[in-house]
Amino acid sequence: MSSETSTGRVIGTVVCLPVRDLPAALGFYQAVFGLSGLEIDEGIVTVELPGLSLFLIEENTFESYTRKTGRGAAYPGEGTGVILSCAVASAPTLDGMLEAVADNGGTVAVPAAVDAAMGLYLGYFFDPDGHHWELAHSGGDR
Repeated sequence: MSSETSTGRVIGTVVCLPVRDLPAALGFYQAVFGLSGLEIDEGIVTVELPGLSLFLIEENTFESYTRKTGRGAAYPGEGTGVILSCAVASAPTLDGMLEAVADNGGTVAVPAAVDAAMGLYLGYFFDPDGHHWELAHSGGDR
């Protein structure tokens, strides 16, 4: 019996991000994404988003995995290696999320605006550890 599904071999997606201050990251993600019930468990906070599990992992715990491949934890610096994008329900929701970013230790990199070429209402932010996020609303209504 095959464990493959009709959508291929992948049955779930997890993104793991190192964080320097796990309690601060917990508060940030609760406030910005409006999530309750998040907890720290053995150095990890699991954030369940539609179609994605995001693991925020305390740096030493993160390195217990990365050291297996000879690497340590790395944070965004001069460039961006990954952009995490999230579709949101409405333009006001997106605006509220960006307000929560600024109020909870993150940085709004680009205020929300309509991107006429893409027909999307977009905003960009960095979490307290510098991870790059894009929020998008497909209504383009602003």
